Amino acid sequence: MQGCNYFEQISAGAISREMPCCKAIIVNVGNNKEITDCLNSLYSNQNYKVYIVNITLSKLAKTLERCREAGVPAIVNCDRELPPLSTLIPNEEYAATLVSPGSYTHEGNILSHIVSDPKAYYFSSIAYQGYRYNPQMLLCLQNRYFEDMRLGILRSDITLCEPLIRNTGYAFFDLRSVRYADYPYSGQANPNGLYAEEACTIARYIGLAQQMKAVFLFGEYADEKSLTICNKLISELIWHICEGLASNLPEDPACKDFDDYFLRKIVSLGQNGEDIVFITSSNTGRWWMEIPAGTDGSYKFIPCSNKDYQTACSGEVPLRWLFFYQKYTLL
Repeated sequence: MQGCNYFEQISAGAISREMPCCKAIIVNVGNNKEITDCLNSLYSNQNYKVYIVNITLSKLAKTLERCREAGVPAIVNCDRELPPLSTLIPNEEYAATLVSPGSYTHEGNILSHIVSDPKAYYFSSIAYQGYRYNPQMLLCLQNRYFEDMRLGILRSDITLCEPLIRNTGYAFFDLRSVRYADYPYSGQANPNGLYAEEACTIARYIGLAQQMKAVFLFGEYADEKSLTICNKLISELIWHICEGLASNLPEDPACKDFDDYFLRKIVSLGQNGEDIVFITSSNTGRWWMEIPAGTDGSYKFIPCSNKDYQTACSGEVPLRWLFFYQKYTLL
């Protein structure tokens, strides 16, 4: 078994492309050195390297720029509050995912920013509790054909959230989405929420995302009594993200170079129905659907689950297929 030497501390100025086997840069904002100690107590069976940099908030934007230039994903422990998105995401189109307990009421929050940002071409909000989410915000998501998955749906089958994360480039994980019993922070604590195991599973899915550029953990607010157990959970979330990054295989059903690894399954929905084409990977078991994307006969490949395929086989049109069909034919 390989040991904790895979988490090595360096300075932000040392980040470069000359970092062999490096899967991620952990950016620890603030003075919480216990995160590093917790990470160094964990083990991995895989042969990869992760570097840790401890910085102040004023150096975050420059550090993220260095990570992008090096082509290495950043895992940022933002401490209590998420900095303005203008310092986190470059001025370009992006896809994002938010794990949160609900919508936010303060001005300048991440949901309001992304929903109103024309550069956000895809967004998913997952693991929220329905009674903590403003219905008007959900309506805004629907109007832009952004996706959402509340906690109850996710808990019925946690694998269903993976397709919502697969193509994201930026993931935001609000630690307050974990229930108080598993993450005993003070402040805005919630009795209900993700179990620690569910949070770690989502973290691994984030690491398995095909285009991941940066992950931001925020909402940490623990008193001295519970700080250590909270830091341990944060370090385990980071570990699962790293394991996902190390295990990730690049796959694109639109790329002809990968044809040998994909199986096409065509499901006919009857005489007046439309054939739905599903594609599955023999390497990873991932699934996609072909969605008509224009009058020219072009298609988009949308991540989906085996459950969508089973739904189509039973003679029903999967809701996920309908959602994206409407998105690309009505917009």
